[in-house]
Amino acid sequence: LSSNQEGQTPRLCDSREGGRSLCSPVMRGNRAEALVYVTLGCTLLLPMAAPQAANTGAPECPCIAPDSPLVAQAAEQFAIMGVPGYGLAGECRAYDKDLAFSSCVGALESDCPGGEKCYCFEEWCYVDPATCSMDRDKCRETGGTLGVDGNVYCREREWEESTIIKDRTGNSTARSYYSYGTCGGLNTYGTTRVSEPVAGRHLKIKIVSSYYWSFQDSSVDPRAPQWLGWTGVLNKALEDGFLRFSPAVNITLDDSWSTASSRKKFSSSSWTACVLDVAVGNCDMCIGDFWITPQRMNLANFLTPFGNDNFYLIAPAGEPDESLGATLQKPFLPFSDSLWGVTLSFLIFSAVVMMVTDGHNVDDYHNQNIVSKVWKSLYFSFAGYVQGGSANLPASVPGRLATVGFGFFVLITVASYTANLATILVTKGSAAGLVSAEDAVEKGVKICCSVVIEAQLRSLFPTAQFVFAESTGDVPRMISKGECGAAIMQETGISNMHTGQYNTRDCGLADEGEVFKSDEEATCVRDNAGNPVTDRDCWLVKTGGLIMSVPLSVPVRSDLVQSLSWSMRKTLSDGKVDAYKAQFSQTLPPSSCTGDGVSLVESIENPLDNLRLPVTSMLGTTLISIGIMCIALMLSFVEIYTGKTVQQIAGCSKEEDIPFAEGTQAKKGTRRALMPSAGGSKRNLMAGA
Repeated sequence: LSSNQEGQTPRLCDSREGGRSLCSPVMRGNRAEALVYVTLGCTLLLPMAAPQAANTGAPECPCIAPDSPLVAQAAEQFAIMGVPGYGLAGECRAYDKDLAFSSCVGALESDCPGGEKCYCFEEWCYVDPATCSMDRDKCRETGGTLGVDGNVYCREREWEESTIIKDRTGNSTARSYYSYGTCGGLNTYGTTRVSEPVAGRHLKIKIVSSYYWSFQDSSVDPRAPQWLGWTGVLNKALEDGFLRFSPAVNITLDDSWSTASSRKKFSSSSWTACVLDVAVGNCDMCIGDFWITPQRMNLANFLTPFGNDNFYLIAPAGEPDESLGATLQKPFLPFSDSLWGVTLSFLIFSAVVMMVTDGHNVDDYHNQNIVSKVWKSLYFSFAGYVQGGSANLPASVPGRLATVGFGFFVLITVASYTANLATILVTKGSAAGLVSAEDAVEKGVKICCSVVIEAQLRSLFPTAQFVFAESTGDVPRMISKGECGAAIMQETGISNMHTGQYNTRDCGLADEGEVFKSDEEATCVRDNAGNPVTDRDCWLVKTGGLIMSVPLSVPVRSDLVQSLSWSMRKTLSDGKVDAYKAQFSQTLPPSSCTGDGVSLVESIENPLDNLRLPVTSMLGTTLISIGIMCIALMLSFVEIYTGKTVQQIAGCSKEEDIPFAEGTQAKKGTRRALMPSAGGSKRNLMAGA
């Protein structure tokens, strides 16, 4: 196109005529520019116009064509059922979205993941199970390696047989197979392959009483008689999982716990022995809050963890054996070092401002020597801060305004200091002077703990002196006997200890007379009626932060772990485990201890004792105050000995600058009387002097 005049209609321009271009160089430039724009436009528009390639599944498990014989009968049935072509597009699609046939009308994608209708939004297609399964022989024949991409025979995708036609029409010949995995989707719809190993099966289960996880009730629940009166968080959660399978899982309960043969191999832990019982087939599952440890994982598989046990250091309660430095540091703990630095800087700045704005006030600065005024201003600033108000009486307006600013700073900081100091002083000393497990290891304290977690603790504290117990319930008794000075226990164990369950257990062993021959040997403590007390172990308290966290689960046969873990995950995601925890926590006995080493009974009988500050809480403050006063006494003795004031000795003031009483003379061994300034001190007048 060309046009040599503005406003003319563009005309076609022949490229050559008689070897000469019919277009001017300008026209040729315009033509080149137009060609660039056209080319660029085509480049940008072509990808937009080109249709996206359909997702036909993974190479090792492709979607089958709509006319495949594998789905011919299914296609006929779907047409009869009113959903012709259901899933038969030969590509990955979310076929169930907004489809009433799949109960997906009104389903919300925002509820996913975790919602019951998430399958409505997942892509899937029909597949050939023979293609989707790994062919080991052909993989090797074609030079492939199992599990490596690039060879369709060496990898596989999960698939399931569809039961929707059989369930709705009774036709069992129209078979079809589908896969979410080949489309990159998650199968939350079909559970056939998951439920097949356990559906309708009888499980032989061993069980033991433990906290609120599992315990035996006084009566049998008629809705679940197979549990023989056993209930708890785990019983309810597992029962919910068993009912997810069709037909439901049945159980045979065995409360004899681990077998004698397994205990011979693991004499230090009956719980680990029960894990061995699962591994060798003596039972299918052991119910209890098992710690998942490396040793146990080498024996058997575990379900998806349903919780964690957090471990802490416990030690005898009492005031810590603080060093002199720590005692003197206590009054300064309410503020950080940086905040003390800011406070000190402000007080020095305030002293300078006081001197500049009110230094000519002879009542406060009767000695007008510059050095004397500097020291006097520092005194006013620091004395005012510790007194909680101004220590001088400014005469000028600038000086009074500066006092207002100083007073505001004192008001806020002193209030904050007082609040934090009260909290620190009321806080009891850390247990036995130990602040953490690291502190106990460094001090060489022997630490009791369960032998089951030996490997984990050895890796955390390789230099620690551990004393291992067969059961967590043995730990309080071992500390009482002096076998160790502290212990590492889980929170549930600490709770059992402070509700008196371990003392009740020890008293029971003493009554049996097999393990212990007397109450003293078992460290059993009884009340006047002969019943075990519940506050025996209140003197053992938790101290320091979290040491480690160990997951909790139950051991199960290897061929059942996938199915039962799936049901446990469903129960967890539904929030039922948390609901059962809240429900059964109400059945736990209340703690008999206050948490700071005091029996709850004693605390109720003497409610004010815990609020009273011990003498050690004010020891640091007292020592610092005494130290300052001792310095004042020493300076007074110096003044008496020399017969001069400290200002004279330091060279800050001359004798005529100091208002001595008339008729007095400087004499060693005495001090001369001081009089107020000639104009009369406002401070003395206000005090009635």
